[in-house]
Amino acid sequence: MFTASTPNANQIFLYDSASSAPQQLVSLAGGAPPEPRFVSSQKIAYVDQPNQGPARIVTFDLSTHTGTTAVTVNGQLPAFAYSHDGATLAYLLHDAGKASLHVRRGTREATLNLNPIPGRGVGRDDELRLEYAPDDKYLLMIDTFVGNQAQAPETGQFLVLRAADNTVAFVPPSGVSANATMATWARASDRLYYRDAVGVRSWDAGVPSVGTLASGLHWYYPAASTDNRWLAFTDIDAQSVPHARLYDLQTNHVMSSVTGPRSHPIFLTPDTIWYLEERACQSECLGGPSETSGKVLAYSMTAKSETALPFTDVHNLSQLSVFRG
Repeated sequence: MFTASTPNANQIFLYDSASSAPQQLVSLAGGAPPEPRFVSSQKIAYVDQPNQGPARIVTFDLSTHTGTTAVTVNGQLPAFAYSHDGATLAYLLHDAGKASLHVRRGTREATLNLNPIPGRGVGRDDELRLEYAPDDKYLLMIDTFVGNQAQAPETGQFLVLRAADNTVAFVPPSGVSANATMATWARASDRLYYRDAVGVRSWDAGVPSVGTLASGLHWYYPAASTDNRWLAFTDIDAQSVPHARLYDLQTNHVMSSVTGPRSHPIFLTPDTIWYLEERACQSECLGGPSETSGKVLAYSMTAKSETALPFTDVHNLSQLSVFRG
């Protein structure tokens, strides 16, 4: 099952592998895209961020089709994540230039104040991500944007927190890693992959130093395979065209998928990735000369071919928006 919000309307659809017809779950009045993702096999969560008024994080029960408000705040909710066991909710809050990270478990909520937000960037290097490690012991927070990454990293825009007590477990080392971004967890271990000025780096929980996976690799939107063999990512070529690539963790080689413009790959199985088709901008584009078309395609690594899927108006492919049952 797969949920997606659309670029043309703030609606959430459920796509079930047993049926080719998408089912509309939620329709919102307006505002930022709701960015739905699964909390469990029968529950999704999304952000209701209207143009005016408070923002909410809402959980939606797929069996009863009822929604429950988990969080209501004044300000913007640019990112959120539930732990894999569904017991903990983390969310970023931007309010009048102030930024904070909130972690809620039951009735208790911890707040970590971050660097102030003077304004966001508009390029592809701008990333917002909250993601729990596979065993829920660590929380990754990325809130990177142009012009505000030189301040103290302990309150800055790239942190790994210990979930047990919300203390800082890791910040990228200063210097070349000051502008670390574009990170993801391995699927079966507490290993983090991220990008900095050197290339793609790796950090293992409990280890004070970082390793270099691939020097000079400037990736975007990475995702790990379910068997920990591959990393899928977006690569931007010299003509600013995005392509979906694969990094083999056993041979340390980069492989291509199709030659056409593609972005935001995610793994469905160890052999199959989904990604978004990109096209030349139809009007003004803030992030480059291309934009997503809304079409989703599946790529078989064995057959080295792709197949169009019956989704034509998808806003993004979050790693957390697919449930495999």
